[in-house]
Amino acid sequence: MSAHWLPSAGDVDGRAVGVACGTVSAVALLWWLRKGHSVKSEYYERVRRRLDLERHRRQLLTQQLTTGGQLMTVRRQLIVELPLAQLIEQLQSGKITATEALRAYQAKALEVTKLYNCVTEFVLNADERAAALDALPESKRGPLHGVPISVKDSIDLEGFDSTLGLAKYLDRPAASNAPLVQTFIDLGAVPFCKTNVPQTMLSFGCSNPVWGVTTNIRDPARVPGGSSGGEAVLVAAGGSPLGLGSDIGGSARVPALFSGCCGFKPTCGRVSSSGLRSVMPATTGIRTTVGFLAREPSDVRRVLRLITTPLPGADMYRLDPLLPRVLWNETLESAGRPWRVGYLSELPFCPVTPGVRRVITETVSALEAAGMELVPFQLDCGPAEAQLFMETVQPDNGAHLLRAVADEEVDVCIGTLITLLKLPHWLRRLLRWATDRHFRYLPTRLRAWTADPEQAVVLRAAQDQYVQRTVTRWRAARLDLLLLPGFACPPPPRHRVSELIMGGLYTMLMNMLNFPAGILTVDRETEEDQAALEHYPTPSVELQWFKDASRGALGQPLGVQVAALPWMEEQLLAGMCDIERAIEKHYRKT
Repeated sequence: MSAHWLPSAGDVDGRAVGVACGTVSAVALLWWLRKGHSVKSEYYERVRRRLDLERHRRQLLTQQLTTGGQLMTVRRQLIVELPLAQLIEQLQSGKITATEALRAYQAKALEVTKLYNCVTEFVLNADERAAALDALPESKRGPLHGVPISVKDSIDLEGFDSTLGLAKYLDRPAASNAPLVQTFIDLGAVPFCKTNVPQTMLSFGCSNPVWGVTTNIRDPARVPGGSSGGEAVLVAAGGSPLGLGSDIGGSARVPALFSGCCGFKPTCGRVSSSGLRSVMPATTGIRTTVGFLAREPSDVRRVLRLITTPLPGADMYRLDPLLPRVLWNETLESAGRPWRVGYLSELPFCPVTPGVRRVITETVSALEAAGMELVPFQLDCGPAEAQLFMETVQPDNGAHLLRAVADEEVDVCIGTLITLLKLPHWLRRLLRWATDRHFRYLPTRLRAWTADPEQAVVLRAAQDQYVQRTVTRWRAARLDLLLLPGFACPPPPRHRVSELIMGGLYTMLMNMLNFPAGILTVDRETEEDQAALEHYPTPSVELQWFKDASRGALGQPLGVQVAALPWMEEQLLAGMCDIERAIEKHYRKT
C-alpha cells in the first residue's frame, strides 16, 4: 500500500525552498522596514535637534537686544526706516555705528521672522564683525561699512549650512564664504542672517520640512514666492536693507513680485555664482545666477556698481578668477535720448489675470506720459518653448533631484514635480495622451524628457536658435528695454503653487535668453481686478486653477518685469530707476 499522503523527496525540496525563500523575504522586508524607520527617526531627530538649537539661540539674541521691555526702540526704528543711501552715509560719518545698525536690523528681523518665518539662522559672530568695524578709523572704512545684509540659505556663508531645505544637508557647514559674500564683507558689509527657501529650491513657494513654511506678508495662506522667498519677505517687511538670493527661472524676481520689493537677476556670468548650492551639479544651457533683493532699483544699482568696480581690498574677480572681467561701464547708463521700450501685455500660451494686465497697461501710459517711446513686442512662447526650458533645466530627467529628496519628507510645494518625475516613461506617454484635450500645460510637463545624449545637443542648439531669433527681433525694433509681466497671476495659495509653475514662464524665458531682468512693484490687486476674473478665459483645467487661485488675492502686490539685452545691467538699472519715477508720478496724479 503506497502512502500517497507522504510528500515525495521533490515535494520536500520544493517546500523547503519555499519556506526558506519566504523566511528570507520576511527577514528582508523587516530589515527594510526597520531601516526605513531608522532613517526616518534619524531624520526627525536631526531636524528636532537643530530647531531646538536655533530656538535657544534666538532666545539669547532676543534677551541681549531687549531694552526697556522692547526689541524695536525708537532709535532702532529710525535706523531701519532709512533708505540704503542714507544708511551708508550715516555709517560712513559715524552718526550710526556698525553695532547700532546691526542691532537694529537683528531686532527687526526677529520681529519679522516671528510673523512670517523667513529667517533660518542668525549669524552669531556678527556682533564681533560690527565691533571690529567700529574700531576702524574713518579713512579705513569700506564703501558698505557696517551695512547689514541677509543671505539666502543656498549661498555659502562660512560656518553655516546651505541646506536647500533638506535634512541631509544639516550639520555640514560651509568651509568658506562664496566669493560674492566675501566681496561684500571686504566692502564692509555685515552678513547677519540666512533665509528660508523651498525644498530643493525648484518652486515658487517657500516651505520645507526642515525650516517650515514662510508665509506671504499679507495672507498666510498664500506663498511669498520662491526660491528666494525668505529674502524677499525679510526685505519687503523692513528686516534687511539688502538681500543676496539666486535665480534660475525667476527665483529672485517672483518672490520680489509676490512680496512687494525690487528683485534683480543679472546676466549669468556678470557676478560670481561660485558657492551657490543646488541639487543639480550642472545644467546644459541655463545656469543659476546670483539675485539681489532690495527696496528700490537704485539700491541694486549702487551695490552692483561697487562689486563690479574692483578695489585693492575688495576684488570679486580675484576671488573668482573664472569670472569674466566685465567692469561697470557708466557710459551705458544713458541712451542720450528717451528710452525706447517694448511692451508685452501677455503671452497667449499663458494669459495673465486682469490685475496683472492692468498694471502693464497703466505702466505703459505712465512711461508714455514721461516721454518714453513705447512699441508693442512679442516673444515666441508655446508648448515647444516651455518644454525646451524644462528639459534644459533638468537634462537628467530629475535623477539628481529624486536622489536629493530620497529619505526626506517631500514638501507640498514640489509635490507635483516629484510625482511627475517618478513616473516611468511609458506612463508619461499614456498620461500625455489622456490629458492632452483638457490640460494646457500638463502634457508639456510630461513631454519634457531627455531621451539620449544626442537630444541634449539638439536642446542646446534649439536654445541658441531661440536666443538668436529674439535678439534679431529686438534689434529690428531698436529696443533699449522690454516691459512684461513677472507672473501670470497674483500670489497663489500654498496648496496650488506646485500646479501653477507655468505662471512663471514670464521669468523663465529671461533665464533661457540670459537677459538681465528686474521687478518693480506698481500697485495692489483691487476689487475691480477681482470682479474682472469672471471674464478670465478657462479653456483648460490649469487656467481654471489660475482663476481659482487668484480669487481672494485682494491687496496683494502687482508689478512689472523689465529686461534688457545681455551684459546691459547699467542700462537696465538706469531704466528701471526712470520707470519707477514715472510710475510714482502717474499714481500720485491718479
